[in-house]
Amino acid sequence: MSSQTHPFQGPGFLSFNSHAPRIWITSSSSHAPEKLLLAWKEEGFEANYLPYTPRDQASYISALKNLHNKLEFGEMYALVCYGEAASLVLKTSTKPMPKLCSIIAFYPTVLPTPKQKYPSLLQVQVHVAGLSQVSPRPEMCDWKLYRYEKSKTGFADPSAKEYSEVDANLAWSRSLGTVRKAFKKDVDLEPIAQAAWNAKYKDDVPERGSMAVVQNMTQNSPHLTILPTLQGGIGRKKLVEFYREFFIPSLVEDFDIRLVSRTIGVDRVVDEMVVSFTHSDEVDWILPGVAPTNKYVEIAVVSIVSVRGGKLASEHMYWDQASVLVQIGLLDPKIVPKKSKNGGLKQLPVIGAEAAQQVMGPQQERYNDLLKKHGLMDGMNGANGVNGS
Repeated sequence: MSSQTHPFQGPGFLSFNSHAPRIWITSSSSHAPEKLLLAWKEEGFEANYLPYTPRDQASYISALKNLHNKLEFGEMYALVCYGEAASLVLKTSTKPMPKLCSIIAFYPTVLPTPKQKYPSLLQVQVHVAGLSQVSPRPEMCDWKLYRYEKSKTGFADPSAKEYSEVDANLAWSRSLGTVRKAFKKDVDLEPIAQAAWNAKYKDDVPERGSMAVVQNMTQNSPHLTILPTLQGGIGRKKLVEFYREFFIPSLVEDFDIRLVSRTIGVDRVVDEMVVSFTHSDEVDWILPGVAPTNKYVEIAVVSIVSVRGGKLASEHMYWDQASVLVQIGLLDPKIVPKKSKNGGLKQLPVIGAEAAQQVMGPQQERYNDLLKKHGLMDGMNGANGVNGS
């Protein structure tokens, strides 16, 4: 991050010292988790490791209680802890620990009681593995509890056989959000997402192009997944090739993209947009192998961009491919398989450009047409059959 402004610099965050906010990671492993330390460092934290030795709990608890002595005036710190170490941290911190602002506990062997009280300014978040741990329901707890029902203990450790990438990523987002909140720091992801948008779509900016897209990405295996056509790639080299050969050349002359909404989370940006174009040339990432039909297409698209350490880590894109096929004439909603037609199906449940138009400007008359055609709204009062309204 040497070329960027540090995410914790600037007015409003401990302006009387310039030290990065400190995190201690602690577990029973004798080896420091280098990947985890690096992940926190990339987000602007100073990450350190405190090993837990089960046979010497007294020394460990003493070390915990003295962590604040390593801090400068005005500094705070957070603990990210695992297993038995997490249990001891949660137990020890029921009494105030100076300068401790947050605890992130993964699969503690002993959980706090549901009504356990912690100091009011301490952010406590506990992650448990649903397949191997018994816990109260999250809504029963006075502290924040997350259960990962499909995972076992170790799901957040990339080196463990129990590792679950989906649940680990979800837990990371929750942990990062809580720690940032505890340090009273928000990080603005919108400029990062907008830079990626410009590099892909804006032909009036000099930085547009495949290399510009990839320059905004992490070094560690970034990926693009276009779900409807299963296109994209993993790693910078593959992504440069994909954007250069297939994505950017497919932006036909009248290609237009309209941002409808943008939702910004802890480490993700979700864009809802409407894409329109005339299929006047091959559009490889939307209609691979389909010869130009000169049909006009309008579709609603969702893009979910993940950000790690100020760089793009991934993008997932979704749209209704059936709607595209309807609009270019490759799919006719009126052509119903005989068996389904004999069963009463009058039209395939697919929609054309009306779906995207409804995103741009909802109109009541566009709703529920398929329900009406199949007689499912017969006898109901009102356009939607809800209380006559």
